[in-house]
Amino acid sequence: MKILCLDDEPLALKMLQISIEKVKPDAQVLAFSKQKELIAEAEANGCDIAFLDIHMRGMTGVEVAKKLKEINPKMNIIFVTGFSEYKGDAMDMKASGYIMKPVTKEEVAAELEELRFPIIPKSNVLLRVQCFGNFGHTRSL
Repeated sequence: MKILCLDDEPLALKMLQISIEKVKPDAQVLAFSKQKELIAEAEANGCDIAFLDIHMRGMTGVEVAKKLKEINPKMNIIFVTGFSEYKGDAMDMKASGYIMKPVTKEEVAAELEELRFPIIPKSNVLLRVQCFGNFGHTRSL
């Protein structure tokens, strides 16, 4: 599982990252303080879940979420903010969750249990090979 975190406040970002790592120690958790870097990572390497601060300088978390949804419409977005007035914007985005700061591992765990889109572990992905012609047929002589 790959989880991206975004917050322009270094301490809040570190607290968020630590909380996620405590809840999901086997997940790859990448933290970003710049919106464009997180978007570039999602475009290049994908992601299952993004925790986004809503209120940031420059591009807001809602604007970042819109770009992430263009990359992957089934990406789980969980908004993290210290301002309750953004809850309507988060719900309009069909977010998977909403956490008020300061973030706790209990809140992270609760949101990860109720994701909008299920995460399919990479080990459970099936590979299907289809051949053309008679490769799939067995004949008796």
